Amino acid sequence: MVDTSLLDLLCERASLQPDDTAYTFINYDQDWAGVAESLTWSQLYRRTLKVAEALRRYGSTGDRAVILAPQGLEYIVAFLGALQAGRIAVPLAVPLGGVSDERVSSVLGDALPTVILTTSSVSATVARM
Repeated sequence: MVDTSLLDLLCERASLQPDDTAYTFINYDQDWAGVAESLTWSQLYRRTLKVAEALRRYGSTGDRAVILAPQGLEYIVAFLGALQAGRIAVPLAVPLGGVSDERVSSVLGDALPTVILTTSSVSATVARM
């Protein structure tokens, strides 16, 4: 059995199959029928590296990076970017309707993240946590 990490696979796919679709997310928030949003392996790899570069300015290897974002391609990019930066990715779901979520608050308190990754669409909700 070959021991290969997610990041090794991402780099390999970006090199060997740069224009192939890596992920497709069907967004039903925009349209009842769903709107497909896709990233190729090369797009995913480049975006992951950009997130990792930004994260390296905050904290150090082994620190926790909480991901509080809606489901979508940005969530995947944030998760892989955290790993690429050597952070421990802590994935969480944004509470629906902007209400307080005891579980999210508890994880934030326990994890003591050096950074929280989110999107502009939910940044106000996340800022209140």
